[in-house]
Amino acid sequence: MLVIDEIHAMLQGTFREQRIFLSALRFLANDLRIPLVCLGTNEAKQALMTDQQLADRFEAFDLPAWTDDAAFAQLLKSFGALLPLQKRSELWEPKMRKRILSLTDGVMGRVCRLLENAATLAITTGTECIRMEILTDQLGAETLVSISDRRTRRAAS
Repeated sequence: MLVIDEIHAMLQGTFREQRIFLSALRFLANDLRIPLVCLGTNEAKQALMTDQQLADRFEAFDLPAWTDDAAFAQLLKSFGALLPLQKRSELWEPKMRKRILSLTDGVMGRVCRLLENAATLAITTGTECIRMEILTDQLGAETLVSISDRRTRRAAS
């Protein structure tokens, strides 16, 4: 299986480059018989659907926002185990879950970026764990700005 993330980046190429890329995807799917999973924005779905053969082969799924449930708690527990902090961060606790959801609207990319920024702050301040007081509105806003900045930088390059 080949997983291609940010497939929408192909839209930055010229029309000819986009066609070459779509042909390469068809080759991988048809001739090499490699299962493909493409991830990206709604624009990516529209781009893939401009090629009739790919439109017939791909099925688009929207990734729903996280909600305050057991699956989200498990996701946060997994994050807590992976973050390079000296102390345990109880991200899955109800108040923490609700705060993370309120700052990210349950969007996966925002959740990841928020926790990454919170962990960095926990390390630099010496607390070595993510606590409620780290999850400020300002950190949430900085997370959104950093995502926007990265997209702007990518588009410029």
